[in-house]
Amino acid sequence: MPFFGVALFTWALTAADGFGPLLNAPSKPMNGMSTGYLFCYGITAASSSANSLAVNIPDLTRFARNPRSSTIAQAIGLPVALTLTYVLGVALASTSQVIYGQIYWNPVEMIQVWDNRPAKFFAALLFAFAGITTNIAANSIAFGNDLTNLFPWHINIRRGQYICALLGFAICPWKIQKSAATFLAFLNGYSIFLAPLSAIILTDYYLVRHKSGYNVSQLYTPKGLYWYRQGVNWRAVAAFFGGMLPLLPGLIHQINPEVGGITRGYVNFSSLAWLDSTILAWWAPPIPSTVLLLLKIS
Repeated sequence: MPFFGVALFTWALTAADGFGPLLNAPSKPMNGMSTGYLFCYGITAASSSANSLAVNIPDLTRFARNPRSSTIAQAIGLPVALTLTYVLGVALASTSQVIYGQIYWNPVEMIQVWDNRPAKFFAALLFAFAGITTNIAANSIAFGNDLTNLFPWHINIRRGQYICALLGFAICPWKIQKSAATFLAFLNGYSIFLAPLSAIILTDYYLVRHKSGYNVSQLYTPKGLYWYRQGVNWRAVAAFFGGMLPLLPGLIHQINPEVGGITRGYVNFSSLAWLDSTILAWWAPPIPSTVLLLLKIS
């Protein structure tokens, strides 16, 4: 796949005699957003593709031979690969305007207008291969592990991955990819569900247990140190919903702008969904305790 990406990038620049209007086109904010908020919206959408791996990376690093190998993969491999993928997508969208007279935001759509049938076949085959392998690493393995932990007597990792594949068809992903606007709205909205999870993990590790660390044996002990109340850490649940619920109106507007009652300020606020949800989830658990403490003092 990397060699195909380089070949596709080289062909596009050669056929368009450069990057097209990408580097010279002025900014044209749409949908009532300013350039600054659109920039934040783009950053959130672009980072969303790595958000699932940011949360699910333990499902892969658990198989690492040593901490150094997993650190190198996360610090170098993932950012570099994602950045090159973004550059390829933007370059193809810009050059398609010169080559075909219209913008193809999805490379698969541009491949469909090629005249060379063997090239179309191999390009489609490689994109299908990339989609399958990416989803196995980013979604299928983590989903299989989660179901195995929840229902260990009935589901193993393989069965969990089969269920993930069936659910992947059930959510109708072709509707998400029908336009660039709906695809970006999905990526931006994806963050409001994953950001609270990452905030909980980071806060628990770096702030709560930074000095004491984890008792590994207790992690596998029923009704042990980490059993909390009936096996549920309700502070984590409160943190998740505290980081997710305030961003839902912005997500609803992005999916369906015709829904009324949502102000422009709220939409602008949701353009930084990942950062907003992370901060809200970090502050959510102390809020009830602080309110009760103030009531007792008063």
